[in-house]
Amino acid sequence: MHVVSFQDPEAFLEHTEPVLLENELLNNLPLGILYRLVNTMKEEGGLPRHGEGSSRLFLATVQNGGRPLLILVQTLSHLILYASDEVGGPDQLRACCSEAVDYMIRQGEVSQIPSIIGLTLTAQVFAEVWRDKTGMSYQVGMNQRIYRCTKVNSISESEGHLREAGPDDLPLLTQWVLDFSREALEPIPQEDAERIARRGVTLSSLYIWDDGGPVSMVQKSRPTKRGIVVTLVYTPPELRGRGYASSSVAELTRRLLSSDYEFTCLYTDLSNPVSNHIYMNIGYEPAADSNVYVFDRAGE
Repeated sequence: MHVVSFQDPEAFLEHTEPVLLENELLNNLPLGILYRLVNTMKEEGGLPRHGEGSSRLFLATVQNGGRPLLILVQTLSHLILYASDEVGGPDQLRACCSEAVDYMIRQGEVSQIPSIIGLTLTAQVFAEVWRDKTGMSYQVGMNQRIYRCTKVNSISESEGHLREAGPDDLPLLTQWVLDFSREALEPIPQEDAERIARRGVTLSSLYIWDDGGPVSMVQKSRPTKRGIVVTLVYTPPELRGRGYASSSVAELTRRLLSSDYEFTCLYTDLSNPVSNHIYMNIGYEPAADSNVYVFDRAGE
């Protein structure tokens, strides 16, 4: 068992894509990020900045022979983890995590890993190994659930309609992206919010529910071979309770499923039972749970 590190995202994607596609739905995060990273680098000739991926890049696999067992991807804050179906159980998973952490310690990467995200068992085992080898404690940043939808239920929609966001919406969208990031406990700088909003408008990926004016937003993101993610669902506090977010998600999901996608997926915070209930009413079904763990920097 050994670690293979990659500097070229395209070579890394070629090496790991067959394994990640074993569970395309559950791997929408690393797959979507890698597809976007490779495409953006081809267009711009270099690593993109935050909002499309950042100049921080860590790509590695733990493998036995030529096939990856554990895949590690970091372009933003979280180190994303995926353990292949070929991992033979908890003991081999722990061995893979141990090999990865030992490598990162040797390479001086420890200070660059503030947090991890992965399916529940993988994330838990990695966090335990990280704690044991680095002395850093960890805490849950968020317990998440990944949902899948292949058909939208008939629901009562709010007054108004869903439309693509345009250039005139940029100031409001920037503020909403900032507010969304704060509520998600991952605040970002103003310039990053502006970049995300501008990119969403340029790519026609950001949508607004308009009821005599903008009242809610939603975004399509990270397309993979057969699916796409619905994200950035946000309604200002003073406009909540009127069904705008439900209507936005339902209508965007319906449009996506009527186009080229077999499924849509989204992530929820399990501590918010209201949003989980709303998405299930729309037609989203639980697929798996994932966890974000944040490491205690004081333990360095």
